Amino acid sequence: MSKTFERYQLVLQNIPCHPAYVTSLELKQMLLSHELLDSSLDDKSQMKTVQRVITKVASDYYSIEINTDTRPHQIKIAQGHPHPINPSAMSSVLSLKIIEHEVLQMLPPTMRKEVANLISTSNAELDKRTELWKERFTYSPIEFQLTSPQFEESIIEDIEQAIVDKRSLHLSYQKRGDSYTQEYSVEPVGIVLHGRSFYLIAVKENTDQYRTFAIHRIKRLKLGFSLQNAHKSFNAKQYIQRNVPHFSGGEFIEIVLNIDNYEGLHLIEESKLSACQEIIYKDKNITTIKAKVRDSLGFEWWLMKNANLIEVLSPPHIRDKVIDNLHSALAKYQKSE
Repeated sequence: MSKTFERYQLVLQNIPCHPAYVTSLELKQMLLSHELLDSSLDDKSQMKTVQRVITKVASDYYSIEINTDTRPHQIKIAQGHPHPINPSAMSSVLSLKIIEHEVLQMLPPTMRKEVANLISTSNAELDKRTELWKERFTYSPIEFQLTSPQFEESIIEDIEQAIVDKRSLHLSYQKRGDSYTQEYSVEPVGIVLHGRSFYLIAVKENTDQYRTFAIHRIKRLKLGFSLQNAHKSFNAKQYIQRNVPHFSGGEFIEIVLNIDNYEGLHLIEESKLSACQEIIYKDKNITTIKAKVRDSLGFEWWLMKNANLIEVLSPPHIRDKVIDNLHSALAKYQKSE
């Protein structure tokens, strides 16, 4: 863990909530006692480092209030705001556990390092309540977790830099199933995480054509020059919803399902398909519901996972697709018999 990050964490953790406050001088002494300041430097140089850390923390958290009218400066969490870090609360332990097991490996490499350091810092905290919740809370994901596709971290770092600096990218890309690569010159405009795979959203050079590239299929990548007519704004979420329906987007459709009461009713009673879900028929064996959902790959997977409990009544194209998938699956097993 870098000293810069450790200084940041120590300062943030020791800023109290209103009406209490900590002074910049007290923070300097804390940093010195943890050997996070160079003791060989003079007092002025040490204080400059402390002020830089305080300024960085305050820029990241709007709830931090600095009184510069006093000497030394007084720093506190503003009245009415919770502390940004409370590792001894159950909610914080819960959040960090989910991040550690579900999200950490899906983050871009640069962000992953920062979050891993934060989790490491929290795990190292000696606090009775923290220890209690670490023992009494665990997280068990409902889905089978695949490993993340591997790629060179430098690739996504270059993509991040190109988006920030509005530069072009030249890449060699191997499409799924191909044994050869193709060359592309593009303007990168966004990054999408779908499952455990990262995708680059880009515009092909000298066109208005948007393309989505799986980052783990990029074999070579080179930063290009600054773009004269780069996109001033781009909303990745809106683009996915409108143009990449097999991700989490797709048009809203009305779905009608029959659900087995004994084995499957919990699927739609305890957590609904959508806020507008309604029951249109019910007897002792089945419940028929109607809801609006996005026509997406994720919904298709959900239907297939629960195909033994759920029957699609409409729309016809969804019903036919589920039937085709079930026939294909059955054919594979019948071959082996």
